[in-house]
Amino acid sequence: MAEEASGGVALKPGFTWRTVIALIIASAIFLPVNTYLLLVAGTSIAGSAVYILVLLFTELSTFIGVSMTKQEITLVFALGGMAAGTASYLGMVFRHYLATSFLSWSFIDPFTKKPIPEIIPSWYAPPPTSEAAHLRTFLHPDWLVPLIVVNVQFGLFYVLQEIALAMICSLVFVEEEKLRFPFALVNAQLITTLSEREPAQLRIFTLAAVAGGIYAAIVYGVPTITMGMFNIPLQIIPIPWVDLTAGYYGIEQVMPGAMFGIATDPLSWALGILLPMRTIAFMAIGSLSVWVFGNWLATTYFRDLFPVWAEEWRKGMNLSLVWQRSYLRIWAIPSIGFVFALATLGLAMGWRSFVRAFKALASRRGGTSASVFGFPSLEKIIAMYLVGSVGSVVLFQILVPDFPVWVSSLAVPLSFMLAIAGTQARGETGLSFTVPYLWNTLVLASGYPKADAWFISPVIGGDSAPGWVETIKMALLTETKPIDFFKAYALTVVLYNIFSFIYVSFYWAIAPIPSSQYPYTMAYWPIQLISMGIWISREIVANVAALAYSYAGMLSLGVVGTLLNRYLGVPFDFIALVTGTQTIPPYSVATLLGGMIGKAVERWVGREKLNQYRNVVVAGLGVGLGVVTGIAGAITLIAKSTWIKPF
Repeated sequence: MAEEASGGVALKPGFTWRTVIALIIASAIFLPVNTYLLLVAGTSIAGSAVYILVLLFTELSTFIGVSMTKQEITLVFALGGMAAGTASYLGMVFRHYLATSFLSWSFIDPFTKKPIPEIIPSWYAPPPTSEAAHLRTFLHPDWLVPLIVVNVQFGLFYVLQEIALAMICSLVFVEEEKLRFPFALVNAQLITTLSEREPAQLRIFTLAAVAGGIYAAIVYGVPTITMGMFNIPLQIIPIPWVDLTAGYYGIEQVMPGAMFGIATDPLSWALGILLPMRTIAFMAIGSLSVWVFGNWLATTYFRDLFPVWAEEWRKGMNLSLVWQRSYLRIWAIPSIGFVFALATLGLAMGWRSFVRAFKALASRRGGTSASVFGFPSLEKIIAMYLVGSVGSVVLFQILVPDFPVWVSSLAVPLSFMLAIAGTQARGETGLSFTVPYLWNTLVLASGYPKADAWFISPVIGGDSAPGWVETIKMALLTETKPIDFFKAYALTVVLYNIFSFIYVSFYWAIAPIPSSQYPYTMAYWPIQLISMGIWISREIVANVAALAYSYAGMLSLGVVGTLLNRYLGVPFDFIALVTGTQTIPPYSVATLLGGMIGKAVERWVGREKLNQYRNVVVAGLGVGLGVVTGIAGAITLIAKSTWIKPF
């Protein structure tokens, strides 16, 4: 069984020449396809590319008689999507758009009374008066400083910080706390099935993949292809969810302001088969409490506390719009408090695990870090974290010298807390969350009046570490050296930066971005610009009291619930509850329904057989979805590339 792979089994290297070739192919061949699809349709084949790469290399290597090892497949699976999908330099093109768009002139900085294009720092993007603003190329001296700043701040410093956080959290939550990380089990099963080809598992895997492929063809393939060929997305089954918010049967009829729906992504349903029912139930409780009952109460009984939301909400708003506006007007600040409460309680309850992990790193005598994980010493990991976090604060203060240092320095502990909360959620529920607008909230709460702080921030990390810790768990299950993941990751960062620079420059040279050549950017980049302009013009205010109350309230709930669970046996799952508050109802409800289906299947086939094959089924389902979606994306690319008229 893949779950037992880490128990006393010698780990093997996965970072080999075959892995390097696979990652190069991912960036060189799949990245331009993915970049183009992002520009024209807003879709990505990065997730699909992972499965295609793995299947391609496993079958090809078997055909030529040099089979890829389980360890090599692990690294390709873990990093192939990143290599194929990270079009990092599109962000720099957006900066150019912000500096030159006519929309930017409509937002006025209240401090200088000037429009956005006139206050953009030269280290962010070339100003409108620069020659570079009229050229579609990065090969201009005025782009040199912005490119250096972004690669140092969000390349070097971010990577150092996240690697350090991932190493620490791996030792705490994988080795000491032994969290399950449900999707690590699924992915490890996929890799084991493809590499070992055990007949019974391979048969079930294939059937699940076929089922996933058929479903993907109906749900994703048809609208993707019809959109690419006829510019009409024909949806047989609504994606990404069945919206039950507005309309005759919508929840707004009985609960104004609430949102509700059911996700049509089968993996959201499949997650319910993998998780304990208690975890699923508390995720649903957290989600429905915030997005259904919370929104409803804010629209009706407590509308005086949320006047902007109460004024904005209108009957007939769909789920997506209710989600976006209610998050911005109600939940942006409380969400931060909820996540910090989870991190605080996690530290308070798990401090012994942190002590043991640090002792293992410090001793270097047979500790996990030395014999299994292969991580560097405690001193080096701490040095990496401090260089990344403190270095980013120093660079920020150099560029924004008048900003309060005590506020920017909060990035150092906040990154640690976010990594802890995120990894707990990922390990317990299989889901991750981020805290949008965290830096924006800090800027507003600080009272800093100038606009330069909106264009850069210190690195507030912790968002990638949970996924990387899950990958470390997967690596142990497939007998792969965890340190090899970080070696391959370093190569992947270099590859996608090089190829992203090349391909984004190529597409930008062909036509302006946004333009009719790239219709998705014409539709959605203005929305992103307007969202950024709203913050810069300070049309949103930060409520520090709401942050304090939400933190104290959620922390109190967590403490009371945990004590009742420990001493009286009352069911409670604080991690799942907080994760649910960050998960909108379509996904939490789908997972709940999937859990109910899983219980029914368990009564039919028995718990032992379900536990034996559920990871294989979910892995096959994911492969079928990924491959068919990737093929549909390729067909769309071909169709789009043959029609480049400006209308």
